[in-house]
Amino acid sequence: MPTKFFTIKPNTYLNLILIGLIISGCAGGNKLGNANKAYLIGEYDRAAVQFKKAYRKEKNRYTKGEISYYLGECYRLTNKPRKAVSNYSKAVRYNYEMADAALYWGDCLLASQKYEEAIEAYEEYLLKEPLDKRAHNGIASCKLALGDSIQTRYIVQKVAKINTTRYSDFSPGFASADYDQIYFSSMRTEKKKRKKSRITGQGGSNIYMSKIDAKGEWTDPELLDETINSEFDEGSATMSSDGKAMYFTRCRYDNEQPRSAEMFMVSRSGGKWGEPVQLEIGGDSLMVAHPAISHDGETLYFVSDMPGGIGGKDIWKSKKGGEGGWGEPVNMGNVINTPGDEMFPSTRMDGSLYFSSNAQVGYGGLDIYRAIFNEEKQDWEVHNIGQPINSEGDDFGIAFKGLEEAGVFSSSRGSSKGIDNIYEFRLPKLEFSMKGQVYSQKTDEPITDAYLRLIGTDGTNVKLNIRNDGTFGAKLTPQTEYVFIVASKGFFNHKHQLSTIGLSNNKEFEFEIGMMPMEDAIILKNINFDKDQHILNNDAQQELDRLAMILGMNKNIVLEIVAHASGEGSSSDAIVLSQKRAQTVMDYLLTKDIPTERLSAKGVGDSEPVTASKRQAKKYKFIDEGDVLTSRFIRQIRGNNNKEAAHNINRRIEFRIKK
Repeated sequence: MPTKFFTIKPNTYLNLILIGLIISGCAGGNKLGNANKAYLIGEYDRAAVQFKKAYRKEKNRYTKGEISYYLGECYRLTNKPRKAVSNYSKAVRYNYEMADAALYWGDCLLASQKYEEAIEAYEEYLLKEPLDKRAHNGIASCKLALGDSIQTRYIVQKVAKINTTRYSDFSPGFASADYDQIYFSSMRTEKKKRKKSRITGQGGSNIYMSKIDAKGEWTDPELLDETINSEFDEGSATMSSDGKAMYFTRCRYDNEQPRSAEMFMVSRSGGKWGEPVQLEIGGDSLMVAHPAISHDGETLYFVSDMPGGIGGKDIWKSKKGGEGGWGEPVNMGNVINTPGDEMFPSTRMDGSLYFSSNAQVGYGGLDIYRAIFNEEKQDWEVHNIGQPINSEGDDFGIAFKGLEEAGVFSSSRGSSKGIDNIYEFRLPKLEFSMKGQVYSQKTDEPITDAYLRLIGTDGTNVKLNIRNDGTFGAKLTPQTEYVFIVASKGFFNHKHQLSTIGLSNNKEFEFEIGMMPMEDAIILKNINFDKDQHILNNDAQQELDRLAMILGMNKNIVLEIVAHASGEGSSSDAIVLSQKRAQTVMDYLLTKDIPTERLSAKGVGDSEPVTASKRQAKKYKFIDEGDVLTSRFIRQIRGNNNKEAAHNINRRIEFRIKK
């Protein structure tokens, strides 16, 4: 897991600003000297250099495993999982006693998209810690990536105007009701000369601002004044809904000892920022970071590793008290928090909470999750928001444009050096349409004098003329139920229903509408039977429902149901089977309130083979228009699959109009 700046304490870490705030573990032995000291105070970039030197000189296998573990930690905490993988592998191979070496090895393999290897690492870890939820979720994450991942329609694009190429930019947040101004954190050094960070190898973190100009482009980022940006690291800024207050994290550091991250609030008046005030939450010795203020300003969410949590870094909340103070911190519970790290909370106008986690089921590194409070269950429901917003890298710090499905977030995707960039995202409007062709079931030829009437619950009521080639098309709207009727002189009306309600992806409904001549047999598609069977499938039932609707609209029609068999035993066997099929269809129509006197059933076996139509010849390359699909003809067709397809064409139901 990456580091990004903020505080260091023994046995904990938190990326707090970039991947924000870290509080990390220590160990390694006295003989590692400077490397161990640098690691203890969180200077992971500097520690990695020292650990590499120590490893090259070390002869003892166990100590080499120990050094490898902490070198892996340095790379993991600075967001370089591919480099961390080989070092955790060595730690495990040299039997270093830290059980979580295999866990973090699995995490970094997952982030490197080596899913099968990651599963093996997690399983090795579970031999020692069988109840650790982090490893079980890690295996589930690998299977998610290998199987059906959560794909959404969001469009994601890097904000090139804001990002740098060498330094991390992250945790953007909107600063105006028009959503044309953002504040974000950056480790760029061009505008503030500071030494390279010994934690990340980048510059110190500061808060910048950018806005959209008259051309609709983001302006060059501007460094906020020294009232907010100090000699220390600042980041993870969030604005109140009225834009008058900013909450942010500051991490003071010391070359000799760990320091805790702190949260500050600063007010703005007349376009100028005042003096930041530290938020007194949790006590001076506790790390508190990543503030996120609710829309009504009454609840402050933040990140801490204070006692009483679930494990790692947890998300907590505090209610506003009297005289501007904040109440006792409350942990958000084990639905949101895990034994891993939950960070970068953000709120939305609808009351939902977004956060990032490296231990919920996801795609590697930090993923972004949405939490919605269920009033009935009195608990939160958490969902991974899916790809492409989430990736194999670290994805965090999301901010929405109010209730729009659009906004900004930060991600390290595609960077082998752990560099974060700011991305924009938006959810395109759903697009629905319908198209189709109208033809005569008798001749297979297009019907050109038909028309279509489309009626929708959104108020749509339009008449569409059918084109000369029998085709039609229309746009549809989301969350709407439709019914349409196709009519033509000399044919029974065709009625169909469709709905866009609940659809979350674009869809074009396609129809092939065979109009039934009033003076001919009625042949419906999809009323087919499996070989030697007389049971109706779902498609057949839907077609019969359509026929029942037609019969209900035309109460003077009397039908004879004629069933056919093909390639299913002797001629006598075929007659018996086809009679059962005809009776099955009749029994189904009787359940739809069609009177018995309007129906009769007849099985003709294989005595009436199909003569292939132009449409069938176009669909099946092994037959030509006019071919009669007799048993003898079918036997001459090459390929068993083609033979069976020809038999299936014959296994049909016809509805002959008797009156």
